[in-house]
Parts: sequence; C-alpha cells; structure tokens
Amino acid sequence: SDGPITFSANKATVSSQAQSQTGYEEVTVESQVVNRTFEAAGQSKQVTVTNWLAQYERTVSIPTMGERRAGAVAVFASPQVEVLGQSFNPLADMSDREILQRFSSQYEDISVGQKVSEQNVTVAGHDTTLSKYEGTATLNGQSVDIYIHLTRVQDDGDYIVGLAIYPQRLDGEQQRVVTMMEGIEHASGDSSG
Repeated sequence: SDGPITFSANKATVSSQAQSQTGYEEVTVESQVVNRTFEAAGQSKQVTVTNWLAQYERTVSIPTMGERRAGAVAVFASPQVEVLGQSFNPLADMSDREILQRFSSQYEDISVGQKVSEQNVTVAGHDTTLSKYEGTATLNGQSVDIYIHLTRVQDDGDYIVGLAIYPQRLDGEQQRVVTMMEGIEHASGDSSG
C-alpha cells in the first residue's frame, strides 16, 4: 500500500438560522483537495488532504460606492493529519495574518493592522476567542478601511477557522459576525456514535 494516505475534514458551515438572522447568503460550500508530501524521520509519505471552504456574503450600502457585497464570512475546515508518527495541520501552524492572506473574497490587497480587541465566543460547542483587527483592502478599485474578525477552534479531529471582513463604517456588523461565528456547525464524522 504505497498509495497516498487520505485525510478528509468534515465540512463546517453556518446554520441557516444564523444566515437568516444576519442577512448573509451562502456563496459557495466546496471541498478542496490538496496533495502534499510529508517528511519525517527520513521517510516521506504522499498525503491527500480534503479541506472544506464555506463562504457567505452580505450586500450592504456603502457611501460613495452604493450597494456592494461587502460583508464577507468564510469558514474553513482542515483535517488533522497523522502520518509517520507525527501530527500535521497547516492551519494550526499559520498565524492569523497568514490565514487571512490565503482566504480572500471580493477584497483584494488585504493588509492587516493592529489587533483591536478580543471577545469570547462559542464555536461548534467550544469556547474560543474572536480576534478583531483593523486593516485596509481594495474593494471595487477603491481603498477601504476594514475590520477583520478571526476565530479558530479544534473539533472532532478537524481544525476550523472562521473569518469575517467588512468595512469599518458599517454599524452593527460586529454583532452579525458574532452570530455567524456562533452559528458554525461542524458535521460529525462516521467514527462518532
């Protein structure tokens, strides 16, 4: 059995109840298959990893820009990989900034500034922290001041990251983001029960 070892995350999505409460709409829920070679103790092993990405957007009215799909929420699920006696999870080892640079929506050139605050949230049944950063990004060719929220949690062998981006001048968006993050549902694996 020299073939690749397969690890799959169970998808993490936001409940339809949280979506209807906040006005966010599902844009895409898709699996992403990545082939990687892991090396340890002088051996190398081919590994096929299936991650899940769910993205949501909200149309908001922005002064000088009109209606834009400017509220963006993404939920990423990545499996814990156990191979050659070691555990790997690229998401676990990435900084918040590195994660942000990987997942973008209609925002371009995202630059992350200072962390502004943290608050406690419950994601997929786990108490965790939702970090808030200020930043800038390009939206429809214009530079916009944004807030970025990021949370991460481990659940049932998967690593889940939730992130949100929205213009700073939007009132009340932070509460919507919290509702979305606390609405994250993580499908359980076949092994449970």
